[in-house]
Amino acid sequence: MRNTILPAILVLAAICLSNSVRAEDLVWATGRVVDAEGRPMANAQVAVYDDANKVSDYARTDSQGEYAVAVPRRVLHIEHHHGHGFIAEVFGGVSRLVIGTVGFVANPLRAGVRAVTSSQAAAFADPLTKGGIAVGGAVIDKALFVVSPRPHRRTELEERKMPGALLVKVIAPDRSDVVGVARIYWLQDETFRAGGRQTHTLAAWIDPVELAPAGSEKPSRIDGRYLMFTAARIEPSLAEHGQLVRISAILLSPPSPTVHCVVVARSSRTGQKWELTPIGNGRYSCEFAIDKHFPFDDQTISLIAYAADERHSGRRPDAERAIEGAGMWNPKQPFQYDPLLVVSRSRADLTLTVLRPQKQKHR
Repeated sequence: MRNTILPAILVLAAICLSNSVRAEDLVWATGRVVDAEGRPMANAQVAVYDDANKVSDYARTDSQGEYAVAVPRRVLHIEHHHGHGFIAEVFGGVSRLVIGTVGFVANPLRAGVRAVTSSQAAAFADPLTKGGIAVGGAVIDKALFVVSPRPHRRTELEERKMPGALLVKVIAPDRSDVVGVARIYWLQDETFRAGGRQTHTLAAWIDPVELAPAGSEKPSRIDGRYLMFTAARIEPSLAEHGQLVRISAILLSPPSPTVHCVVVARSSRTGQKWELTPIGNGRYSCEFAIDKHFPFDDQTISLIAYAADERHSGRRPDAERAIEGAGMWNPKQPFQYDPLLVVSRSRADLTLTVLRPQKQKHR
C-alpha cells in the first residue's frame, strides 16, 4: 500500500507547487516561545499575518518551545534579488534546512502552508514526510481567536512593512498574549530536492517571544536584541595625525543558528574601510593609524555587519558594493535593516574628530 501512496503524494505535491505557491516564493521561518524565566513553552499557539490582517500560517510550539511557519515572501516584504551580493548568494549549494529534511505532502483537508520544527520532523521515519508540508492558499483559523480576540486596530503599521518584519500573535493558557511585530534576525539560502529537482528557498529565524503570566506587571514581549550593535566605541575619539585609534563593538549572536559575520567600519568623509576582528563573546575590534589622508575635524565612522561566505574567508566586495549602493553606510540616511543585504539590525555611527596641529608660538 505504501508504495502506491508515495507516487500519488508526489504527483499531488507537484500539482500544488505548480498551481499555487512555489517553493521559491516561500520563506521557511522558525522561532521560539519561552516563559519569563527563559524556559521553553510547549503548545503555545503562534499565528502570522499578512498585510490584510489575515492569518498566513499558524503553528503550535513543540517541547523545545520551537515553532515553524511557511510564509510567502510578500508577507515578509522580501523581494526577489538577483546578484549584487545579497545574502541569498552566500550559502548557494549548501543544504542546511531550518526544519531538517523537507518533503512536500499534499493535504486536501488543509488549504494553508504548514511547516514543523526540526524536533517534530525527527519523529517521521520517512524523509519524504518530514515537515508534513501542504502548500496552498492563505488560511484563517477561527478557533485561534476564540481564546483571544483578533485585534481590531493596526499597530506599528510602518514598521510591519519593513523588509523582514512579520506581524505575529502568540497565545498560551494563563499567559498574557503578544500581538506585535517580530523581525527576521537571520536569513539564508537553502537547497533541497522536491519532485526530482533541486529547489532553492529561504530559511529564516524570527525574534523569540517571551510570555509573561497573566496579570503580571511584566508584560509579554518580543525580544529583538540579536545581532544589534551595542557598546560601540572609538578610542580616543579626539586624535591627531599619526595617532593610533581603536574601534570596538558588541554584536550579540543568537543561540541558533551559528552565524558568521563580517563587521566593517567605513569613514563617511573618505570612504576608507576597516574590517573588525572577532575576539570572542560577540566582541569585535580593530586598530588603525590616523594618517595624512584623514581630513581634519569631525567625521562619522559607521559599522555594519553582513553575512560571511563560509567558502571564502574575509571581506566580500560584492556585498559591500551592494550595501554602499543601497546607501546603508550613509550616516545622513536612516538605517533600514534588510535581511537580504545585511546581518546587523542596526548601524553603529561613531564620531571621530581629527585635531589640527597646534601652531608654534612665536617668541
